[in-house]
Amino acid sequence: MQGHRDMEGKPQVGAPPRVPLSCPVPLSIRTKKEQRMSHTEIQRRTAPLVVSLRSSGGVNTITGYAIRFNELSHDLGGFRERIAPGAWNPAAARTDVIATFNHSNDNVLGRVSAGTLRLFGDAEGVRYEIDVPNTSAGRDVAELIRRGDIVGSSFTFRVNPGGQEVAGENDPASGLPVRVITSMSVYELGPVTTPAYPTTSANARSLSSLYPMESESRMTNTPIRTGAGFLPVNHRAIPVGTEWMATEPAALWVNMIGPNSRFLASIPASNKLPMHEASLMLPAIRTGDGSYVDANTPLPEPSTEITSRTAHAAKFAAMERASSESLEDARPDLVAGINQSLAAGMARGIDKGLFNGAAPADPNDPRRIVGLLAQGDTKHIAPSVVEISSAVERMEATGAAATVLWVDPVAAKALRAEVSATDWPKGVYGLVPIVSQHLPANTAVVADASRIFVGLHSGISITTSRVSPGAFMEDRVLFRALARVAGVWVQESNSVQIISGTLPDNHPDLSAFGDVETPALNSPQALAEQEAKHAAELEAFRALPRSERRASAVTAPVLTEDEAQRIRSRRQRAGEKR
Repeated sequence: MQGHRDMEGKPQVGAPPRVPLSCPVPLSIRTKKEQRMSHTEIQRRTAPLVVSLRSSGGVNTITGYAIRFNELSHDLGGFRERIAPGAWNPAAARTDVIATFNHSNDNVLGRVSAGTLRLFGDAEGVRYEIDVPNTSAGRDVAELIRRGDIVGSSFTFRVNPGGQEVAGENDPASGLPVRVITSMSVYELGPVTTPAYPTTSANARSLSSLYPMESESRMTNTPIRTGAGFLPVNHRAIPVGTEWMATEPAALWVNMIGPNSRFLASIPASNKLPMHEASLMLPAIRTGDGSYVDANTPLPEPSTEITSRTAHAAKFAAMERASSESLEDARPDLVAGINQSLAAGMARGIDKGLFNGAAPADPNDPRRIVGLLAQGDTKHIAPSVVEISSAVERMEATGAAATVLWVDPVAAKALRAEVSATDWPKGVYGLVPIVSQHLPANTAVVADASRIFVGLHSGISITTSRVSPGAFMEDRVLFRALARVAGVWVQESNSVQIISGTLPDNHPDLSAFGDVETPALNSPQALAEQEAKHAAELEAFRALPRSERRASAVTAPVLTEDEAQRIRSRRQRAGEKR
Protein backbone atom coordinates (compact mmCIF):
# COMPACT_ATOMS: atom_id res chain seq x y z
CA MET A 1 0.00 0.00 0.00
CA GLN A 2 1.18 3.50 -0.69
CA GLY A 3 0.40 6.63 1.24
CA HIS A 4 0.30 10.33 0.55
CA ARG A 5 0.32 12.80 3.43
CA ASP A 6 -0.24 16.49 3.08
CA MET A 7 -0.78 18.70 6.00
CA GLU A 8 -4.11 20.47 6.41
CA GLY A 9 -6.67 18.51 4.55
CA LYS A 10 -6.72 20.64 1.42
CA PRO A 11 -6.54 19.06 -2.02
CA GLN A 12 -3.18 19.12 -3.76
CA VAL A 13 -3.20 19.23 -7.55
CA GLY A 14 -0.98 17.16 -9.77
CA ALA A 15 0.25 14.44 -7.40
CA PRO A 16 1.61 11.13 -8.69
CA PRO A 17 0.13 7.69 -7.96
CA ARG A 18 2.29 7.29 -4.87
CA VAL A 19 0.64 9.43 -2.29
CA PRO A 20 2.79 11.72 -0.16
CA LEU A 21 2.76 12.56 3.55
CA SER A 22 3.32 16.12 4.61
CA CYS A 23 4.90 17.94 7.51
CA PRO A 24 4.26 21.54 8.60
CA VAL A 25 7.84 22.21 9.67
CA PRO A 26 9.01 25.45 8.05
CA LEU A 27 11.75 25.10 5.49
CA SER A 28 14.92 27.13 5.52
CA ILE A 29 17.37 27.69 2.75
CA ARG A 30 21.04 28.09 3.68
CA THR A 31 24.41 28.32 2.02
CA LYS A 32 27.22 25.84 2.67
CA LYS A 33 28.79 28.32 5.07
CA GLU A 34 25.59 28.66 7.10
CA GLN A 35 25.23 24.90 7.06
CA ARG A 36 28.59 24.50 8.79
CA MET A 37 27.70 27.18 11.33
CA SER A 38 24.33 25.70 12.35
CA HIS A 39 24.13 22.13 11.15
CA THR A 40 21.23 21.05 13.37
CA GLU A 41 19.15 24.20 13.45
CA ILE A 42 15.49 23.42 12.76
CA GLN A 43 12.85 26.07 12.29
CA ARG A 44 9.54 24.92 13.82
CA ARG A 45 7.23 27.88 13.38
CA THR A 46 4.07 27.21 11.42
CA ALA A 47 3.93 30.73 10.00
CA PRO A 48 5.74 31.35 6.70
CA LEU A 49 9.43 31.70 7.39
CA VAL A 50 11.38 34.41 5.60
CA VAL A 51 14.88 33.19 4.86
CA SER A 52 17.82 34.71 3.15
CA LEU A 53 19.65 33.33 0.18
CA ARG A 54 23.40 33.25 0.46
CA SER A 55 25.84 31.69 -1.91
CA SER A 56 28.93 29.63 -1.18
CA GLY A 57 30.44 28.63 -4.45
CA GLY A 58 27.08 29.27 -6.06
CA VAL A 59 25.34 26.45 -4.11
CA ASN A 60 22.23 27.01 -1.98
CA THR A 61 20.85 24.43 0.44
CA ILE A 62 17.24 23.65 1.42
CA THR A 63 16.70 21.99 4.78
CA GLY A 64 13.59 20.66 6.49
CA TYR A 65 11.96 17.75 8.27
CA ALA A 66 10.05 15.42 5.99
CA ILE A 67 8.97 12.97 8.72
CA ARG A 68 7.95 13.62 12.31
CA PHE A 69 7.77 10.69 14.72
CA ASN A 70 5.04 10.17 17.34
CA GLU A 71 2.75 12.92 16.08
CA LEU A 72 -0.92 12.18 15.52
CA SER A 73 -2.67 12.92 12.26
CA HIS A 74 -6.06 14.53 11.89
CA ASP A 75 -9.16 12.33 11.57
CA LEU A 76 -8.54 10.28 8.42
CA GLY A 77 -12.10 9.11 8.12
CA GLY A 78 -12.63 7.14 11.31
CA PHE A 79 -9.13 6.78 12.73
CA ARG A 80 -5.93 8.68 13.45
CA GLU A 81 -2.38 7.64 12.77
CA ARG A 82 1.22 8.17 13.85
CA ILE A 83 4.64 7.05 12.67
CA ALA A 84 6.71 5.19 15.25
CA PRO A 85 10.38 6.09 15.79
CA GLY A 86 12.56 3.93 13.61
CA ALA A 87 9.78 3.22 11.12
CA TRP A 88 12.26 4.28 8.44
CA ASN A 89 16.01 4.61 8.82
CA PRO A 90 17.50 6.48 5.87
CA ALA A 91 20.97 5.12 6.63
CA ALA A 92 19.73 1.57 6.04
CA ALA A 93 17.48 2.37 3.09
CA ARG A 94 17.88 0.03 0.14
CA THR A 95 16.16 2.27 -2.38
CA ASP A 96 17.44 5.46 -3.94
CA VAL A 97 15.50 8.49 -2.72
CA ILE A 98 14.89 11.58 -4.83
CA ALA A 99 13.88 15.09 -3.82
CA THR A 100 11.24 16.88 -5.86
CA PHE A 101 9.11 19.98 -5.67
CA ASN A 102 5.39 19.25 -5.23
CA HIS A 103 6.01 15.52 -5.89
CA SER A 104 6.58 16.16 -9.57
CA ASN A 105 9.21 14.15 -11.43
CA ASP A 106 9.53 17.15 -13.74
CA ASN A 107 10.86 19.18 -10.80
CA VAL A 108 13.72 17.02 -9.48
CA LEU A 109 15.86 18.86 -6.92
CA GLY A 110 18.29 16.17 -5.76
CA ARG A 111 19.07 12.47 -5.36
CA VAL A 112 20.78 10.47 -2.63
CA SER A 113 22.89 8.45 -5.06
CA ALA A 114 24.18 11.68 -6.62
CA GLY A 115 25.08 13.21 -3.27
CA THR A 116 22.79 16.19 -3.87
CA LEU A 117 20.24 14.95 -1.29
CA ARG A 118 21.35 14.06 2.24
CA LEU A 119 19.09 12.45 4.86
CA PHE A 120 19.56 12.42 8.62
CA GLY A 121 17.53 10.40 11.14
CA ASP A 122 17.19 11.56 14.75
CA ALA A 123 14.79 11.25 17.67
CA GLU A 124 12.37 13.75 16.14
CA GLY A 125 12.16 12.30 12.66
CA VAL A 126 13.98 12.40 9.34
CA ARG A 127 15.62 15.63 8.18
CA TYR A 128 16.82 16.37 4.67
CA GLU A 129 19.27 18.72 2.98
CA ILE A 130 19.05 19.47 -0.74
CA ASP A 131 21.67 21.23 -2.83
CA VAL A 132 19.47 23.44 -4.98
CA PRO A 133 20.20 22.83 -8.68
CA ASN A 134 20.83 25.68 -11.10
CA THR A 135 17.66 24.92 -13.03
CA SER A 136 14.45 26.84 -13.52
CA ALA A 137 12.72 24.62 -10.95
CA GLY A 138 15.57 25.02 -8.46
CA ARG A 139 15.66 28.80 -8.84
CA ASP A 140 11.87 28.98 -8.55
CA VAL A 141 11.84 26.90 -5.36
CA ALA A 142 14.60 29.00 -3.81
CA GLU A 143 12.69 32.18 -4.59
CA LEU A 144 9.41 30.78 -3.22
CA ILE A 145 11.12 29.76 0.03
CA ARG A 146 12.77 33.18 0.30
CA ARG A 147 9.35 34.82 -0.12
CA GLY A 148 7.75 32.49 2.46
CA ASP A 149 5.41 30.86 -0.06
CA ILE A 150 6.69 27.35 0.75
CA VAL A 151 6.47 26.32 4.40
CA GLY A 152 6.07 22.54 4.41
CA SER A 153 7.49 19.19 3.39
CA SER A 154 6.01 15.96 2.15
CA PHE A 155 7.16 12.46 1.29
CA THR A 156 6.08 9.41 -0.68
CA PHE A 157 6.18 6.06 1.11
CA ARG A 158 5.03 2.47 1.17
CA VAL A 159 4.09 0.52 4.30
CA ASN A 160 6.17 -2.66 4.48
CA PRO A 161 4.50 -6.05 5.12
CA GLY A 162 3.58 -6.25 8.79
CA GLY A 163 4.55 -2.61 9.21
CA GLN A 164 1.36 -1.34 10.79
CA GLU A 165 -0.63 -2.09 13.92
CA VAL A 166 -3.54 -0.75 15.90
CA ALA A 167 -2.62 0.98 19.15
CA GLY A 168 -3.89 -0.59 22.34
CA GLU A 169 -5.82 2.53 23.33
CA ASN A 170 -7.88 4.99 21.32
CA ASP A 171 -6.95 8.64 21.03
CA PRO A 172 -8.28 10.18 24.28
CA ALA A 173 -9.13 13.49 22.63
CA SER A 174 -11.28 12.15 19.81
CA GLY A 175 -12.00 8.58 20.90
CA LEU A 176 -10.82 7.32 17.51
CA PRO A 177 -8.62 4.25 17.07
CA VAL A 178 -4.98 4.95 16.31
CA ARG A 179 -3.01 3.11 13.65
CA VAL A 180 0.76 3.01 14.12
CA ILE A 181 3.18 2.68 11.20
CA THR A 182 6.19 0.70 12.41
CA SER A 183 7.96 -0.06 9.13
CA MET A 184 7.88 1.71 5.79
CA SER A 185 9.97 2.52 2.73
CA VAL A 186 10.36 6.08 1.48
CA TYR A 187 10.94 6.81 -2.20
CA GLU A 188 10.60 10.57 -2.60
CA LEU A 189 10.37 13.72 -0.50
CA GLY A 190 10.71 17.47 -0.73
CA PRO A 191 9.05 20.84 -0.29
CA VAL A 192 5.39 21.41 -1.20
CA THR A 193 3.31 24.53 -1.66
CA THR A 194 0.19 23.27 0.12
CA PRO A 195 0.96 21.38 3.35
CA ALA A 196 -2.33 19.91 4.46
CA TYR A 197 -1.75 18.04 7.72
CA PRO A 198 0.00 19.33 10.84
CA THR A 199 1.65 15.94 11.37
CA THR A 200 3.24 13.35 9.13
CA SER A 201 1.72 10.17 10.48
CA ALA A 202 -1.33 10.00 8.22
CA ASN A 203 -1.44 7.17 5.69
CA ALA A 204 -3.98 8.48 3.21
CA ARG A 205 -4.30 8.27 -0.54
CA SER A 206 -5.52 10.41 -3.34
CA LEU A 207 -8.91 9.77 -4.87
CA SER A 208 -7.34 8.74 -8.15
CA SER A 209 -4.98 6.18 -6.59
CA LEU A 210 -7.25 4.85 -3.85
CA TYR A 211 -10.57 4.65 -5.62
CA PRO A 212 -10.34 2.97 -9.05
CA MET A 213 -12.43 4.85 -11.56
CA GLU A 214 -15.48 3.25 -13.12
CA SER A 215 -16.49 6.03 -15.49
CA GLU A 216 -19.87 5.76 -17.12
CA SER A 217 -22.42 7.99 -18.79
CA ARG A 218 -26.17 8.10 -19.18
CA MET A 219 -25.96 11.16 -21.38
CA THR A 220 -25.10 10.11 -24.89
CA ASN A 221 -24.56 7.07 -27.05
CA THR A 222 -21.48 8.61 -28.67
CA PRO A 223 -18.64 8.02 -26.21
CA ILE A 224 -15.03 8.89 -26.82
CA ARG A 225 -11.97 7.15 -25.46
CA THR A 226 -10.17 9.16 -22.80
CA GLY A 227 -7.56 8.48 -20.17
CA ALA A 228 -10.29 7.94 -17.59
CA GLY A 229 -12.24 5.47 -19.70
CA PHE A 230 -15.30 5.95 -21.92
CA LEU A 231 -16.79 9.38 -21.26
CA PRO A 232 -19.38 11.37 -23.21
CA VAL A 233 -18.11 14.10 -25.48
CA ASN A 234 -19.55 16.87 -23.30
CA HIS A 235 -18.65 15.29 -19.98
CA ARG A 236 -17.30 17.78 -17.45
CA ALA A 237 -15.06 15.63 -15.26
CA ILE A 238 -13.56 16.39 -11.89
CA PRO A 239 -9.89 17.35 -12.31
CA VAL A 240 -7.94 14.11 -12.23
CA GLY A 241 -5.09 15.76 -10.33
CA THR A 242 -7.24 16.69 -7.36
CA GLU A 243 -5.85 14.92 -4.31
CA TRP A 244 -8.14 13.40 -1.72
CA MET A 245 -7.34 12.25 1.76
CA ALA A 246 -9.15 8.94 2.08
CA THR A 247 -8.98 5.82 4.18
CA GLU A 248 -7.02 2.92 2.84
CA PRO A 249 -9.37 0.02 1.97
CA ALA A 250 -7.24 -2.60 3.70
CA ALA A 251 -7.85 -0.87 7.02
CA LEU A 252 -11.62 -0.55 6.71
CA TRP A 253 -12.46 -3.81 8.48
CA VAL A 254 -10.38 -2.94 11.54
CA ASN A 255 -10.81 0.79 11.73
CA MET A 256 -14.18 1.65 10.24
CA ILE A 257 -16.64 -1.13 9.47
CA GLY A 258 -15.82 -3.15 12.59
CA PRO A 259 -16.46 -0.37 15.13
CA ASN A 260 -19.69 0.61 13.32
CA SER A 261 -21.03 -2.96 13.37
CA ARG A 262 -22.89 -3.97 16.54
CA PHE A 263 -22.17 -7.60 15.66
CA LEU A 264 -18.50 -7.46 14.65
CA ALA A 265 -17.55 -5.09 17.47
CA SER A 266 -18.71 -7.72 19.98
CA ILE A 267 -16.71 -10.62 18.51
CA PRO A 268 -13.10 -11.25 19.62
CA ALA A 269 -10.51 -10.28 17.03
CA SER A 270 -9.22 -13.87 16.92
CA ASN A 271 -12.69 -15.04 15.86
CA LYS A 272 -12.82 -12.74 12.82
CA LEU A 273 -11.26 -15.10 10.33
CA PRO A 274 -9.62 -13.56 7.24
CA MET A 275 -10.29 -15.31 3.96
CA HIS A 276 -8.80 -14.79 0.53
CA GLU A 277 -10.77 -17.29 -1.55
CA ALA A 278 -14.43 -17.46 -2.53
CA SER A 279 -15.28 -19.87 0.30
CA LEU A 280 -14.11 -20.76 3.79
CA MET A 281 -14.30 -24.15 5.53
CA LEU A 282 -14.26 -24.52 9.30
CA PRO A 283 -14.47 -27.69 11.38
CA ALA A 284 -17.87 -28.09 13.01
CA ILE A 285 -17.12 -29.70 16.37
CA ARG A 286 -19.60 -31.33 18.70
CA THR A 287 -17.57 -31.71 21.87
CA GLY A 288 -18.02 -34.45 24.45
CA ASP A 289 -16.53 -34.81 27.93
CA GLY A 290 -13.30 -36.59 28.71
CA SER A 291 -13.17 -39.18 31.50
CA TYR A 292 -10.71 -40.90 33.80
CA VAL A 293 -9.29 -44.14 32.43
CA ASP A 294 -8.26 -46.82 34.93
CA ALA A 295 -5.37 -49.21 34.35
CA ASN A 296 -6.12 -52.08 31.98
CA THR A 297 -9.33 -50.33 30.95
CA PRO A 298 -10.02 -49.60 27.30
CA LEU A 299 -10.37 -46.01 26.26
CA PRO A 300 -13.95 -44.71 26.08
CA GLU A 301 -15.71 -44.47 22.78
CA PRO A 302 -15.16 -41.12 21.05
CA SER A 303 -17.75 -38.54 22.05
CA THR A 304 -16.36 -35.61 20.07
CA GLU A 305 -17.66 -35.43 16.52
CA ILE A 306 -15.75 -33.33 14.00
CA THR A 307 -17.28 -32.54 10.63
CA SER A 308 -16.81 -29.64 8.24
CA ARG A 309 -18.89 -26.65 7.29
CA THR A 310 -18.17 -24.58 4.21
CA ALA A 311 -19.60 -21.13 3.55
CA HIS A 312 -19.29 -19.02 0.43
CA ALA A 313 -18.60 -15.30 0.64
CA ALA A 314 -21.69 -13.14 0.16
CA LYS A 315 -21.44 -9.60 -1.16
CA PHE A 316 -22.45 -6.48 0.77
CA ALA A 317 -22.46 -3.02 -0.76
CA ALA A 318 -23.06 0.63 0.12
CA MET A 319 -23.19 3.68 -2.13
CA GLU A 320 -22.98 7.43 -1.61
CA ARG A 321 -23.50 10.32 -4.02
CA ALA A 322 -21.84 13.74 -4.15
CA SER A 323 -21.87 16.62 -6.60
CA SER A 324 -18.74 17.25 -8.61
CA GLU A 325 -18.85 20.94 -7.67
CA SER A 326 -18.45 20.11 -4.00
CA LEU A 327 -15.72 17.60 -4.74
CA GLU A 328 -13.65 20.15 -6.58
CA ASP A 329 -13.36 22.00 -3.27
CA ALA A 330 -12.81 18.76 -1.37
CA ARG A 331 -11.70 18.95 2.25
CA PRO A 332 -10.69 16.15 4.62
CA ASP A 333 -13.91 16.58 6.60
CA LEU A 334 -15.92 15.87 3.44
CA VAL A 335 -13.85 12.78 2.70
CA ALA A 336 -14.16 11.67 6.31
CA GLY A 337 -17.91 12.08 6.04
CA ILE A 338 -18.06 9.96 2.88
CA ASN A 339 -15.89 7.28 4.46
CA GLN A 340 -17.91 7.24 7.67
CA SER A 341 -21.17 7.09 5.75
CA LEU A 342 -19.95 4.20 3.60
CA ALA A 343 -18.67 2.37 6.67
CA ALA A 344 -21.92 2.88 8.59
CA GLY A 345 -24.00 1.71 5.62
CA MET A 346 -21.84 -1.38 5.17
CA ALA A 347 -21.96 -2.13 8.89
CA ARG A 348 -25.77 -1.96 9.01
CA GLY A 349 -26.11 -4.28 6.04
CA ILE A 350 -23.60 -6.74 7.49
CA ASP A 351 -25.34 -6.70 10.89
CA LYS A 352 -28.67 -7.50 9.27
CA GLY A 353 -27.17 -10.40 7.34
CA LEU A 354 -25.16 -11.86 10.23
CA PHE A 355 -28.11 -11.75 12.63
CA ASN A 356 -30.90 -12.84 10.30
CA GLY A 357 -29.12 -14.56 7.44
CA ALA A 358 -29.20 -13.71 3.76
CA ALA A 359 -29.88 -15.78 0.65
CA PRO A 360 -29.87 -15.08 -3.10
CA ALA A 361 -32.99 -15.46 -5.20
CA ASP A 362 -31.50 -18.48 -6.99
CA PRO A 363 -31.89 -21.49 -4.65
CA ASN A 364 -28.90 -23.15 -6.30
CA ASP A 365 -26.59 -20.22 -5.57
CA PRO A 366 -24.34 -21.28 -2.65
CA ARG A 367 -23.58 -17.71 -1.60
CA ARG A 368 -25.91 -17.60 1.37
CA ILE A 369 -25.40 -16.70 5.01
CA VAL A 370 -26.83 -18.76 7.85
CA GLY A 371 -27.63 -16.12 10.46
CA LEU A 372 -26.92 -16.27 14.16
CA LEU A 373 -30.62 -16.49 15.03
CA ALA A 374 -30.95 -19.75 13.08
CA GLN A 375 -28.13 -21.34 15.07
CA GLY A 376 -29.08 -20.38 18.61
CA ASP A 377 -31.33 -22.02 21.19
CA THR A 378 -34.56 -19.98 20.99
CA LYS A 379 -37.21 -19.69 23.70
CA HIS A 380 -40.49 -18.04 22.73
CA ILE A 381 -41.06 -15.64 25.61
CA ALA A 382 -40.77 -11.89 26.14
CA PRO A 383 -37.31 -10.79 27.32
CA SER A 384 -36.97 -9.89 30.98
CA VAL A 385 -34.29 -9.86 33.64
CA VAL A 386 -35.55 -13.21 34.95
CA GLU A 387 -35.43 -14.80 31.50
CA ILE A 388 -31.93 -13.48 30.89
CA SER A 389 -30.89 -15.04 34.20
CA SER A 390 -32.35 -18.37 33.06
CA ALA A 391 -30.52 -18.08 29.73
CA VAL A 392 -27.21 -17.47 31.50
CA GLU A 393 -27.91 -20.51 33.68
CA ARG A 394 -28.53 -22.70 30.62
CA MET A 395 -25.26 -21.52 29.10
CA GLU A 396 -23.28 -22.16 32.25
CA ALA A 397 -24.64 -25.71 32.38
CA THR A 398 -22.85 -26.43 29.09
CA GLY A 399 -19.59 -24.70 30.01
CA ALA A 400 -20.31 -21.52 28.07
CA ALA A 401 -19.88 -18.05 29.56
CA ALA A 402 -22.22 -15.17 28.73
CA THR A 403 -20.10 -12.32 27.36
CA VAL A 404 -22.46 -10.31 25.15
CA LEU A 405 -26.12 -9.23 25.25
CA TRP A 406 -27.75 -8.00 22.04
CA VAL A 407 -31.27 -6.54 22.26
CA ASP A 408 -33.65 -4.81 19.89
CA PRO A 409 -35.10 -1.39 20.89
CA VAL A 410 -38.32 -2.94 22.24
CA ALA A 411 -36.46 -5.37 24.49
CA ALA A 412 -34.09 -2.60 25.59
CA LYS A 413 -37.06 -0.48 26.68
CA ALA A 414 -38.55 -3.39 28.63
CA LEU A 415 -35.26 -4.08 30.42
CA ARG A 416 -34.79 -0.41 31.30
CA ALA A 417 -38.18 -0.53 32.98
CA GLU A 418 -36.88 -3.31 35.26
CA VAL A 419 -33.39 -1.97 35.95
CA SER A 420 -32.92 1.29 37.83
CA ALA A 421 -31.28 4.19 36.07
CA THR A 422 -28.26 4.04 38.36
CA ASP A 423 -27.73 0.32 37.69
CA TRP A 424 -28.43 0.45 33.94
CA PRO A 425 -24.86 1.47 32.98
CA LYS A 426 -23.67 -1.74 34.68
CA GLY A 427 -25.98 -3.77 32.48
CA VAL A 428 -27.94 -6.91 33.31
CA TYR A 429 -25.82 -9.31 35.36
CA GLY A 430 -22.78 -7.43 34.10
CA LEU A 431 -23.87 -7.60 30.45
CA VAL A 432 -24.31 -4.12 28.99
CA PRO A 433 -27.12 -4.35 26.39
CA ILE A 434 -26.03 -3.62 22.81
CA VAL A 435 -29.04 -2.31 20.92
CA SER A 436 -29.47 -3.34 17.28
CA GLN A 437 -32.46 -2.43 15.15
CA HIS A 438 -31.76 -5.47 12.96
CA LEU A 439 -32.99 -7.97 15.55
CA PRO A 440 -36.65 -9.04 15.45
CA ALA A 441 -38.97 -7.03 17.66
CA ASN A 442 -38.88 -7.86 21.37
CA THR A 443 -35.78 -10.08 21.12
CA ALA A 444 -32.71 -10.49 23.29
CA VAL A 445 -29.67 -12.63 22.47
CA VAL A 446 -27.29 -13.79 25.21
CA ALA A 447 -24.16 -15.34 23.75
CA ASP A 448 -20.65 -16.57 24.42
CA ALA A 449 -18.80 -14.51 21.82
CA SER A 450 -15.74 -16.76 22.04
CA ARG A 451 -17.80 -19.53 20.40
CA ILE A 452 -18.95 -17.39 17.47
CA PHE A 453 -16.79 -17.09 14.35
CA VAL A 454 -17.13 -14.85 11.30
CA GLY A 455 -15.40 -15.17 7.93
CA LEU A 456 -14.35 -11.81 6.48
CA HIS A 457 -12.91 -11.55 2.99
CA SER A 458 -9.67 -9.58 3.16
CA GLY A 459 -10.39 -7.55 0.05
CA ILE A 460 -12.67 -4.52 0.17
CA SER A 461 -13.10 -2.54 -3.02
CA ILE A 462 -14.01 1.13 -3.10
CA THR A 463 -14.65 2.73 -6.47
CA THR A 464 -16.06 5.94 -7.86
CA SER A 465 -18.25 6.40 -10.89
CA ARG A 466 -18.48 9.72 -12.68
CA VAL A 467 -21.95 10.11 -14.09
CA SER A 468 -23.50 12.89 -16.19
CA PRO A 469 -27.23 12.25 -15.94
CA GLY A 470 -28.37 15.16 -18.08
CA ALA A 471 -26.40 18.38 -18.05
CA PHE A 472 -23.18 19.97 -16.93
CA MET A 473 -24.61 21.24 -13.67
CA GLU A 474 -26.00 17.81 -12.81
CA ASP A 475 -22.69 15.95 -12.71
CA ARG A 476 -22.47 13.52 -9.84
CA VAL A 477 -19.87 11.18 -8.46
CA LEU A 478 -20.96 7.89 -6.93
CA PHE A 479 -18.87 6.20 -4.25
CA ARG A 480 -19.40 2.46 -3.93
CA ALA A 481 -17.97 0.11 -1.31
CA LEU A 482 -18.07 -3.67 -1.69
CA ALA A 483 -17.20 -6.21 1.00
CA ARG A 484 -17.71 -9.94 1.30
CA VAL A 485 -18.60 -11.97 4.38
CA ALA A 486 -18.73 -15.75 4.53
CA GLY A 487 -21.19 -15.97 7.40
CA VAL A 488 -21.42 -17.02 11.03
CA TRP A 489 -20.26 -20.24 12.67
CA VAL A 490 -21.62 -21.10 16.12
CA GLN A 491 -19.65 -23.82 17.88
CA GLU A 492 -22.57 -25.05 20.00
CA SER A 493 -26.20 -23.95 19.86
CA ASN A 494 -26.35 -23.64 23.66
CA SER A 495 -23.68 -20.95 23.41
CA VAL A 496 -26.32 -18.62 21.93
CA GLN A 497 -29.52 -18.20 23.94
CA ILE A 498 -32.31 -16.31 22.17
CA ILE A 499 -35.25 -14.92 24.15
CA SER A 500 -37.93 -13.60 21.83
CA GLY A 501 -41.58 -12.69 21.96
CA THR A 502 -41.58 -12.90 18.15
CA LEU A 503 -39.56 -15.98 17.16
CA PRO A 504 -40.86 -19.52 17.79
CA ASP A 505 -39.10 -22.09 19.94
CA ASN A 506 -36.12 -23.59 18.16
CA HIS A 507 -33.46 -26.05 19.24
CA PRO A 508 -31.33 -26.44 16.10
CA ASP A 509 -29.05 -29.30 15.26
CA LEU A 510 -25.96 -27.53 13.94
CA SER A 511 -24.88 -30.64 12.07
CA ALA A 512 -27.70 -29.83 9.63
CA PHE A 513 -25.60 -26.90 8.43
CA GLY A 514 -22.53 -29.08 7.93
CA ASP A 515 -21.13 -30.24 4.62
CA VAL A 516 -22.88 -33.25 3.08
CA GLU A 517 -20.54 -35.80 1.60
CA THR A 518 -21.60 -37.00 -1.82
CA PRO A 519 -19.99 -40.38 -2.49
CA ALA A 520 -17.92 -40.53 -5.63
CA LEU A 521 -19.35 -43.59 -7.42
CA ASN A 522 -16.33 -43.95 -9.66
CA SER A 523 -13.68 -43.63 -6.96
CA PRO A 524 -11.40 -46.68 -6.49
CA GLN A 525 -12.78 -47.26 -3.01
CA ALA A 526 -16.39 -47.15 -4.18
CA LEU A 527 -15.68 -49.54 -7.07
CA ALA A 528 -13.87 -51.96 -4.75
CA GLU A 529 -16.78 -51.93 -2.29
CA GLN A 530 -19.29 -52.58 -5.08
CA GLU A 531 -17.23 -55.48 -6.43
CA ALA A 532 -16.87 -57.04 -2.97
CA LYS A 533 -20.60 -56.76 -2.33
CA HIS A 534 -21.42 -58.28 -5.69
CA ALA A 535 -19.00 -61.19 -5.14
CA ALA A 536 -20.52 -61.93 -1.72
CA GLU A 537 -24.05 -61.97 -3.13
CA LEU A 538 -23.01 -64.21 -5.99
CA GLU A 539 -21.24 -66.63 -3.65
CA ALA A 540 -24.31 -66.84 -1.40
CA PHE A 541 -26.52 -67.51 -4.40
CA ARG A 542 -24.28 -70.30 -5.69
CA ALA A 543 -24.09 -71.92 -2.27
CA LEU A 544 -27.83 -72.63 -2.32
CA PRO A 545 -29.08 -76.00 -3.64
CA ARG A 546 -30.42 -75.71 -7.15
CA SER A 547 -33.90 -76.68 -6.02
CA GLU A 548 -34.01 -73.84 -3.52
CA ARG A 549 -32.67 -71.10 -5.67
CA ARG A 550 -36.03 -70.05 -7.15
CA ALA A 551 -37.90 -70.31 -3.87
CA SER A 552 -35.19 -68.60 -1.92
CA ALA A 553 -35.55 -65.07 -0.72
CA VAL A 554 -32.08 -64.52 -2.04
CA THR A 555 -32.47 -62.93 -5.43
CA ALA A 556 -29.93 -63.70 -8.05
CA PRO A 557 -27.64 -60.74 -8.37
CA VAL A 558 -27.44 -58.74 -11.51
CA LEU A 559 -24.60 -60.20 -13.52
CA THR A 560 -22.01 -58.15 -15.24
CA GLU A 561 -21.66 -58.46 -19.00
CA ASP A 562 -18.49 -60.56 -18.60
CA GLU A 563 -20.19 -62.97 -16.20
CA ALA A 564 -23.24 -63.28 -18.44
CA GLN A 565 -21.00 -64.02 -21.43
CA ARG A 566 -19.16 -66.73 -19.49
CA ILE A 567 -22.46 -68.36 -18.51
CA ARG A 568 -23.69 -68.31 -22.11
CA SER A 569 -20.41 -69.87 -23.26
CA ARG A 570 -20.65 -72.66 -20.68
CA ARG A 571 -24.23 -73.42 -21.68
CA GLN A 572 -23.26 -73.46 -25.35
CA ARG A 573 -20.41 -75.88 -24.70
CA ALA A 574 -22.67 -78.08 -22.58
CA GLY A 575 -25.23 -78.23 -25.42
CA GLU A 576 -22.59 -79.25 -27.94
CA LYS A 577 -21.48 -82.12 -25.70
CA ARG A 578 -25.01 -83.38 -25.46
